[in-house]
Amino acid sequence: MLNYIQNIKEGDHVSFEIVFKLWHKKVYAYFFKKTASEDQATELTQLAFIKLWNFKHTLSEEHPIDLQLFKIAKTTLLDYFRKLANDERNLKLYYHKAAGEVNEQDRSFETRQQLDQVLNVLPPTRKKVFVLNRLHGYSYKEISEQLSISPRTVEKHISLALKQLNSYSSIPAIIFLIRFLN
Repeated sequence: MLNYIQNIKEGDHVSFEIVFKLWHKKVYAYFFKKTASEDQATELTQLAFIKLWNFKHTLSEEHPIDLQLFKIAKTTLLDYFRKLANDERNLKLYYHKAAGEVNEQDRSFETRQQLDQVLNVLPPTRKKVFVLNRLHGYSYKEISEQLSISPRTVEKHISLALKQLNSYSSIPAIIFLIRFLN
């Protein structure tokens, strides 16, 4: 076998094919025993032989080719299991993140629905003034110019809206939101 090692190190495809034919079934059996999957065993076997060829310059003539090949197979298997564990961990993280985003979107949607419900009890102009100021961040002056009313009238609408909305304290999320926006 030392002859095969030297030939493979020199890039001899025929020697590599001979080693492949001699050891393919045993390497496949090793992977199949460890993974219990024909597809994975086939893929890992191919990968092990690809690594044997790609790292042929690291082969040692002091050790039999089968020993070196199975060392490559073992590291290939370890890499495979690490990747599986990492993929599973990433999938769990993604699932938890996605579930959290869905819950957050649900809460946001519910809060928005509650806010709309509460705001709908306000008279139209008062609602418009309140929304422009508290939800969109417009100043009293900007609102007064946009609606052609005085800044004092804008201030009065905001004051009355807050008093009216405070009577809906049975909806804590809305009150928190409104107070947060103050």
